[in-house]
Amino acid sequence: MDPLQPIVDIMPYTPSPISAIDQVRLAKARYCRYLDTRQWDAFGALFVPAPDIRMIDAAGELLVSFSAREAFVDAARDYLAGAHSIHQVHNDELTQVSDSAISAIWSMEDYIVFPDVADGRPSRHHGYGHYHEDWVLGPDGWRIASLALRRTILEITP
Repeated sequence: MDPLQPIVDIMPYTPSPISAIDQVRLAKARYCRYLDTRQWDAFGALFVPAPDIRMIDAAGELLVSFSAREAFVDAARDYLAGAHSIHQVHNDELTQVSDSAISAIWSMEDYIVFPDVADGRPSRHHGYGHYHEDWVLGPDGWRIASLALRRTILEITP
C-alpha cells in the first residue's frame, strides 16, 4: 500500500433520515432567515392557511393577533419595510405529541433598526421572549398552526 495514497472507507455514506424534531428545528431556523432576508413567500409557506398567531407584551397583554397567514405576512412585511433585522431562537424545547404534531417553545431575541423616516416606527427595537408554537405535519411538511410570541423584554428606542 502506498503511504501517500488516501485511505478510502469501503462503507458508503448513507445519511440517516432527519427526525421530525430536527425537521421542525430546520423550519424554525428558516423562519428567522426568511424574516431577515425578506423572503415573504417562503416565510408564509411555513404556516398553515389559518394559523392562530398572537403577540403578547411583557405584562401579558395581547398586542395583536392574526387568523390568516396572508394578514400576518403582510403585517410583518409592512413593519420590517426598509429595516435591518436579526431574529434568533435558542434553547428549544420540542415535544412530539403525535406522528403529525409537535409542540415547541423557543427562547428568542430580535433586533431591528428602522430607516430614518417619520413613519411612526421607532428607530430601534430590541426584544426577548419565548415563542410557544404548535406545528402540524401536512403534505408539504411541517407547518406552524399556532404561534404565541410572549415577550419578556421589549426595548423601544424612539
